[in-house]
Amino acid sequence: MSIYNLADVLNPAARNGYAVAAFNIVNFQTAQAIVQSAEAVHSPLILQTSVSTVKAIGIEPLIHFLRGLAESAAVPVAIHLDHCPDIDLALRCAELGWSSVMVDLSKRPYEENLRETARVVSYCHGLGVSVEGELGAILGVEDHIVVSERDASLADPVLSIEYCRETKIDAFAPAIGTAHGLYKGVPKVEFDLLRTIAASVACPTVVHGGTGLSDCAFRRCIKNGAAKINISTAVKIAWCQGMLQYLQDHSEENNPLKSDAAAMKAVAETAIAHMKLFGSENKA
Repeated sequence: MSIYNLADVLNPAARNGYAVAAFNIVNFQTAQAIVQSAEAVHSPLILQTSVSTVKAIGIEPLIHFLRGLAESAAVPVAIHLDHCPDIDLALRCAELGWSSVMVDLSKRPYEENLRETARVVSYCHGLGVSVEGELGAILGVEDHIVVSERDASLADPVLSIEYCRETKIDAFAPAIGTAHGLYKGVPKVEFDLLRTIAASVACPTVVHGGTGLSDCAFRRCIKNGAAKINISTAVKIAWCQGMLQYLQDHSEENNPLKSDAAAMKAVAETAIAHMKLFGSENKA
């Protein structure tokens, strides 16, 4: 298949009441395992890359293998850049083959966020690339973007409408009380705020900080309008713990192909569980 942009994948989800998982991959093996999982359950998919992963692997080597996986997949796959505060890097990724980018200017003053995001959208739409934007400050650490409990803030519904209208973004991530990383205690997710915003803006809404939410919380997010849910920490845990368990069980073997296979199996199980929970199974 050809590579899909974010709007192509999310608009059907928003219309039909399910969500598409956006998995943060960290290497070729995690990406391959997640694509194979999506094919197994016939689900659309968003392969998501952090800025750290882009810099660690390199822009061109990373997009080379991601495009190869996406183009040969039997399901729709979007390639998305997550939480990028560097506009120049976001535009470079859009030019080189990412089908979607998230320009994260949420820590800047509102007017600057709106103006600069609109500029990115105008440029990216000329390339056929989707753009995700954010309002509010989502608690936790995501790719060196640190938001303390004191600085976390929820998205304003009125500003959200203006922001989406003026920027013409393709997906909107409002801060609704979720957090990046692992939760400490039970998160206070503002489901009513999500519902209000999702019903008021013209583009699909996104929930960040998915790892650690209960199945019930996930279902409530989707019921209240979430069309994209980000899963990052769960992928990292599955990869590391799958490999660790294999190495502990086969300490004398020293076979990287087998330890990689074990880690990939753990990632695949995690991915499939989320796709089924989000209702995207058989939606490809």
